[in-house]
Amino acid sequence: MLGESVLCPPVSPDKISLMKKLLAIIILSLCFITSSKADDIRDFQIEGISIGDSLLKFVDKNTILSSRKYTYKDDKFYSLDIWSEKFQNYQVIQFHLKKNDNNYKIHGLSGALLFGKSSRYYPESEKLCKEKKNSIEIEIDKLFENAKKYSKNFVGQGSYDPEVIRQETYFLMDSGQVWLQCATWGKKAKVKHNIIDNLRISILSNEFDKWMTNEAY
Repeated sequence: MLGESVLCPPVSPDKISLMKKLLAIIILSLCFITSSKADDIRDFQIEGISIGDSLLKFVDKNTILSSRKYTYKDDKFYSLDIWSEKFQNYQVIQFHLKKNDNNYKIHGLSGALLFGKSSRYYPESEKLCKEKKNSIEIEIDKLFENAKKYSKNFVGQGSYDPEVIRQETYFLMDSGQVWLQCATWGKKAKVKHNIIDNLRISILSNEFDKWMTNEAY
């Protein structure tokens, strides 16, 4: 294992208040490359990995079984943090898998780009995260021209951090969703929770998103 920091499971825009904590992920860069326009979420890749792939194509079963696991109130799906030297741009990627699936079909995967340091207020994060998010958003616009897109910006996440600034954009397609979520944490929350400002990218199947929104919590 390359480190102890991990990425919490993605939080539906309708379930933000249910997130209890955010743990940092160490990420070198975001990488999603495709050569043409698409309407299928499977054409969007991170580290060459797509929705619908078997995780066994990328890591062995022992790695899967020994990786940190997140469970939910409803246990239809679970999430794993996978650390692998095979990943060229990431140290860890989070995968969302279905219970009792021995083929380990991927229903979602997530990563994040970090700004500043944990526990330290970093006022430049809001601007830097917005700029990076916008550049990624432009590329996704080119890839998924027919996607329904909506964005929202807001301040506060309940008692966890009433000062956090969130900038979010969602791409919705028949085959799945892509989420871009910036979080710039307030001074008190950064110290209290030892968290770090980040831009999170999530690629989710519609089945997983529907379950997470309506059943997981």
